[in-house]
Amino acid sequence: MYRCRWVNGAPLRYEEREHDELAVNYFEMSIWNEEKGKRTFFNSWVTNKEVTAENVKHLADCGRARWKIENEHNNVLKNHGYNLKHNFGHGENHASEVFCLLNLPAFLFHTILGCCDEDYRRTMAGERRLDGFFNIQRTALRLAPHWSWRDFMWYATGYDGEPPE
Repeated sequence: MYRCRWVNGAPLRYEEREHDELAVNYFEMSIWNEEKGKRTFFNSWVTNKEVTAENVKHLADCGRARWKIENEHNNVLKNHGYNLKHNFGHGENHASEVFCLLNLPAFLFHTILGCCDEDYRRTMAGERRLDGFFNIQRTALRLAPHWSWRDFMWYATGYDGEPPE
């Protein structure tokens, strides 16, 4: 069962209750498991859209989808080997933006390789996190010369089968 509550025109700052230019529309959603009698989900959101009984479920679905995108994509960059932090770099001008932008093509190429390259998938199969995979690659590059991508991936998998031709 879904339970939603909302208020439109809520002041964003407590000090300015009258004529607040930063008024927002607040809503929250709870999902209850009726069999167990307990709440299984709760979240709240702020929006500039007017919240009504007709659109509150849709707005909550949009908010949940946005959270899912951050949780499944941005947290991969943060927690699974790319070392992307919220406070990424303390450069003079644009270091954090540059470091973030350098991570995005790496994430893109690893995603494409995971979909299209069997050697890459086989190498990744033994690792749960990318930082472990990166350590394997780093070691493989230091220990032996590699004449091709297939040779490198074969070496990194631990000599599974015959070497590539």
